[in-house]
Amino acid sequence: MATGSIDDLAFRESVFAWLRARMLTAEGLTRQQLSEFEFNGRQHRLVGTQTGIWRVKDYSQGAISILTAYSPNEARRPYDDSVGDDGMLRYKWRGTDRMFPDNVWLRTAMERELPLVWFTGIGYLPGTQTQVFRPEFPVWLVREEPDLHQFVVAVDASQRALPAGADDTVIEFARSYNERIVRQRHHQPLFRSAVIYAYERKCAVCRLPFAELLDAAHIKSDSEGGAAKVANGLSLCKIHHGAFDANIIGISPDYVVHVRHSVLETFDGPTLQHAIKEMHGERLRQLPAARSEKPDRELLAERFEVFERAS
Repeated sequence: MATGSIDDLAFRESVFAWLRARMLTAEGLTRQQLSEFEFNGRQHRLVGTQTGIWRVKDYSQGAISILTAYSPNEARRPYDDSVGDDGMLRYKWRGTDRMFPDNVWLRTAMERELPLVWFTGIGYLPGTQTQVFRPEFPVWLVREEPDLHQFVVAVDASQRALPAGADDTVIEFARSYNERIVRQRHHQPLFRSAVIYAYERKCAVCRLPFAELLDAAHIKSDSEGGAAKVANGLSLCKIHHGAFDANIIGISPDYVVHVRHSVLETFDGPTLQHAIKEMHGERLRQLPAARSEKPDRELLAERFEVFERAS
């Protein structure tokens, strides 16, 4: 297959570098912010205003980005993107006409093996309907499925080498590998960004405001079938995440923090005293504004039973 031109690839690498710099201090970017990318002395829009497929015509015939909008409806959340039998993600055409310009741009990017950005909505600016998007890059379109009106998306370079004519054992190994890569490179980072953003980049327990020290903790773990949705997550600093996982602290369905009795009876310096013991009986200090994103009380009840047994 032909590859992209030097100018096209240079433009895309500049986009990636610009996004990396912006994401050092943010969980996501608005459409307005994504229209402020500068290259060769001019500003360029990296996403469309009405379409999820975008091309910067001055530099490429192929799409530069694809976008999945945020939905407050949990059944249609962006981190539940379609995964095929091969364990890889899919991205839908715009409409059903294969020759619609947006779909041609996607096909061109696939044929020229051009890297793209995938923007996924993680929420709204507080009090507005302005969406915020998390970028994932580079991703590649590696195959088209015309009957299903979609493209197959690789979120890692290793997924671009598709097994051809392989036996069932190799195919099953590739599927398992792809599922792991999609979870690690797509679902988990997206879950983290959505949770941290919903909690306004603060720890739910202590309101520590440094995103670099925050984790998105599952209330019900992946291994137990916990969904990758904000209501199954808590934004916790490293200390409180470790304490939560170790059942040193528990969070009851009324959003109150409880500290294990044996820990309350331990005396060992200011960190234990102020970071853990003084949280006992306190309500969570930071919660999402949206009701649908607040911690699921039923999941907390299940998890709190585990904490009580451990105590």
